[in-house]
Amino acid sequence: MNFEIRISSHPTGKHRFEIEVTENYEGNKWHVVVFEKEGKTYTHYETIGIDTWGQLQKYLKDLQDKAE
Repeated sequence: MNFEIRISSHPTGKHRFEIEVTENYEGNKWHVVVFEKEGKTYTHYETIGIDTWGQLQKYLKDLQDKAE
């Protein structure tokens, strides 16, 4: 399974982070690649491996808090 997520900043509503999540990739249960978006430019922000769904949810929430 793989999916993409956009996390919006507040109060502007502009997308600040775009996240690609892939299950069972490169030895990780959840392989997460994060890009920071400024205008039309995407810059690699971070790549991490996460072991559980709960840890993935916490990571996304923490990332959203950074975007606010």
